[in-house]
Amino acid sequence: MSNVIYLESPTLAVSLSNRGARLVQLLAKRQNLSLLLDTAQVSTELIDRFCIGGTVGPFAGRLRRIDAINGQSAVLLHGNEAALHRADWLLERGSQSNAATYSISRRHGEGGLPGDRDFSVAYTLLENSLMIDLSVTTTHDTPISMTNHAYFTLGATSVSALWLQINAQSVLLTDSEQCATGGSMAVAGTPLDFASERLLSDALMEHPDGLDHSYVLASGGQNALAPDHVASLVNRANGVSLDIATTQPCLQVYTASQLTTPLRPFSAICLEAQGFPNGPNHALGHSESWLAAGQTTTQRIVYRINE
Repeated sequence: MSNVIYLESPTLAVSLSNRGARLVQLLAKRQNLSLLLDTAQVSTELIDRFCIGGTVGPFAGRLRRIDAINGQSAVLLHGNEAALHRADWLLERGSQSNAATYSISRRHGEGGLPGDRDFSVAYTLLENSLMIDLSVTTTHDTPISMTNHAYFTLGATSVSALWLQINAQSVLLTDSEQCATGGSMAVAGTPLDFASERLLSDALMEHPDGLDHSYVLASGGQNALAPDHVASLVNRANGVSLDIATTQPCLQVYTASQLTTPLRPFSAICLEAQGFPNGPNHALGHSESWLAAGQTTTQRIVYRINE
């Protein structure tokens, strides 16, 4: 059962649901402007299918696993049957007006991954920023990659109207199942180059099926208490901008091309700060993708809104 709570700062308001420890809405108070995809009339089934606003894990993105018994290969997407965004989390702390913490556990072998794992996500509003801390502890060495799957609109009706900038020089290459191969491609001078701010409509002219690419960030992962700025999204029509800072090594950019009725394709953009998709299977991202037995890791994402 979904229970919604509300957080406030002087400039922002947030609504959260225990279903998927989900970011339901982010409101810029000065303009009374909703910054995320409106899901008020959307079913839980559809929200779960598209991970809208959810806390994603145990492993975000696609992860190829080999069955130890039959040797068959399978691709897990966002945790498959153990997906955190489809589960009801426990609200651990919610008495503060500007902060809330949710928790959930997965047992050894659930979702085809090892370890008794305890997950938590802490949301904190600080002036014009929403800080999200994603933590996990495990009893066995296990692949870990968590993220928030918000769909940003910044008040626009189409992503084509938004401007994007990313501090990244390459994207991960993928196979026919959209699973990362361990290789990367430089983006300089290509339609995927967002080193300088660009209108998304220009990129979508070259990629009419939409963007769904994992950018290898030029910074990040150094200090959980001081995440690096990695990307900006701007709606010039209303003057609202989003700055993203994170400790994560990758940013998945998805222009929501697969949304279905009552939602519209390309009506929002996901900017998912996460680990390396399929990283446990490749040298690129391998060390960042595993959490050792008995250890705890925390990754931070910060959304800063300017009006």
